[in-house]
Amino acid sequence: MPIEQAERIATSQVAWAVLFILLFLVVIGYLIRTSDKREKKLMDFHEESKIESKQREERLMNHLDKTTVELSTITTTVGDIQKEMVRMSDRMDHIEKGNRR
Repeated sequence: MPIEQAERIATSQVAWAVLFILLFLVVIGYLIRTSDKREKKLMDFHEESKIESKQREERLMNHLDKTTVELSTITTTVGDIQKEMVRMSDRMDHIEKGNRR
């Protein structure tokens, strides 16, 4: 191929347009392939996060249930102590009144 003919092809807008279109198609193909892989990774990560979140929520609910039971027990105990304190206060008042006579 003579040099002049190669120069004409290199300066031809058609040749550059074809090269640009080919490059564009290669880039689009690459982006589509990597996009699918990226999307699959994101979906897998999302599913793993949902599973971990569900497990975390179950552990928190169990902890909340145990805490509620313990607080109920503490409330009962404090109520009993309060009743005992009132009873002791009444006995002390009764004893003090008996000593004053």
